[in-house]
Amino acid sequence: MTTKGFSLAKIQVQDIDAAERFYVEALGLEVTGRVTNGEGEQLMLERILTVPGSPRGATSFILISYPNTPCPAPGEATMGFMVETLEAAIEKATAAGASVDVPPVDMPEYSLRLAFLRDPQGHRIELLQSTKG
Repeated sequence: MTTKGFSLAKIQVQDIDAAERFYVEALGLEVTGRVTNGEGEQLMLERILTVPGSPRGATSFILISYPNTPCPAPGEATMGFMVETLEAAIEKATAAGASVDVPPVDMPEYSLRLAFLRDPQGHRIELLQSTKG
């Protein structure tokens, strides 16, 4: 088997509607799909999000919730998003409910500035800004 590319990242959240609002408001992602499957303890909800204007089949960020079962503790993954302006992205994300976990750090050896945030449900987000050019 040959890997052809990275397809998706998925995190489990307790409140899928609140998580969707956060990622749409804070990072400007758009919902491209909603899935409801199963019932009772097997009920599963998903929200499929992408960067606006992405072509069909582009990498997806997926929120998944099993509303009738306990949610694992946050911290199982770090999602990274390339942003145009780090400070503006942090301001927008914190206004939408994020908290700053690690303030902006310059990494000139990688031509990056980055910061780590926590979304309102405690998931870690890495924001990166290229310093090339």
